[in-house]
Amino acid sequence: MGKRELRSLIEASEQKTLKRKRLSNVSEGTTVASHVHEGEKSMGKKRRRTKGLFDGSKKMTSTEIESYTIPGTRKIVKAGDTVLIQAPEREKPPYVAKIEKIQRIKAGRREKTVVKIRWFYHPEETISRRRSFHGAQEVCLSDHYDSQDADCIQDKCNVHTFKEYCKLKEVDRHDYFWRFEYKAALQVLSPEVVDVYCLCEMPYNPDHFMVQCEACSDWFHPSCVKLSREQVANMDTYVCLDCSQ
Repeated sequence: MGKRELRSLIEASEQKTLKRKRLSNVSEGTTVASHVHEGEKSMGKKRRRTKGLFDGSKKMTSTEIESYTIPGTRKIVKAGDTVLIQAPEREKPPYVAKIEKIQRIKAGRREKTVVKIRWFYHPEETISRRRSFHGAQEVCLSDHYDSQDADCIQDKCNVHTFKEYCKLKEVDRHDYFWRFEYKAALQVLSPEVVDVYCLCEMPYNPDHFMVQCEACSDWFHPSCVKLSREQVANMDTYVCLDCSQ
């Protein structure tokens, strides 16, 4: 079949046609910090939080509501939706979160809408930091639950599983994916080992083109086998160095 896009790698893996699998520790070369800041013990990475919701108010009531309309848009979010939340530093990418519950909180004549959320962490926010195999749209599902003012929501987004993402025919800036879970307070990523490919022995990055060896079914980055993408495009089939000897 010759060259195939990375999407086919996922399909081949599901059909168990890959003959060679190697494992690599995703946290290799990293150490857990011996000191966690006091404010981060229970929730890991510090995030923008709801502060002073009703300062000085002694009696509050909360009511769970079905939906919330993002200000300035006609987009409606509900529990189960994934959203983008404004980061404190505007030059940084928005945070990604899943809405668990939407509540309207009242104190006297004042009221505010709050969302209970579960954070997705960007790879650079985890103990392992961002590495070369992380896709540009990759996030990690965390165990960090939080409450935020609903008016911090910027937009809706889609967070796919890794396999779902690799099968998308078109991807836009609001499409994200996850394959790792992150225990924020413990600073632990799971799974600790993942399948790796190519001579570089790295997990696959959906942003990078790969070519499959017709003999062993392993996958390779053209640059790792001293080929250009143009050269690969002109090949009918590709056989890796080990299989050609």
